Amino acid sequence: MHQELKYRLLAWKNDLHPGEIKKVFVSDNPLTEGENIIRLEKSLSDHLSGKIKLVTVSNKFSTSEHPAYDLSHLNCVISSLDKEFNDRYEKVMHETFADKILRFSQLN
Repeated sequence: MHQELKYRLLAWKNDLHPGEIKKVFVSDNPLTEGENIIRLEKSLSDHLSGKIKLVTVSNKFSTSEHPAYDLSHLNCVISSLDKEFNDRYEKVMHETFADKILRFSQLN
């Protein structure tokens, strides 16, 4: 795995918001020597998962021989994963607290 890809994976993994857990798993690609299969996982931490339904999303992709393509592909995977996580989180929060009335007022 080339260094830029490794740095980007570590940066994503370590950029945590409160209550999040991010994991990166790397495996050799059994079909293509020298390439990897990378799986990203994002979930809620244990202290939140006891209060609301578990939210976990994951996505994986294969690296190639082209570092620029790998970085571009990784950024697309991360964007897709973050959107899916946020959508599921919003849905779970809405389902969990649907019986509570939330009132918003405009700040002038």
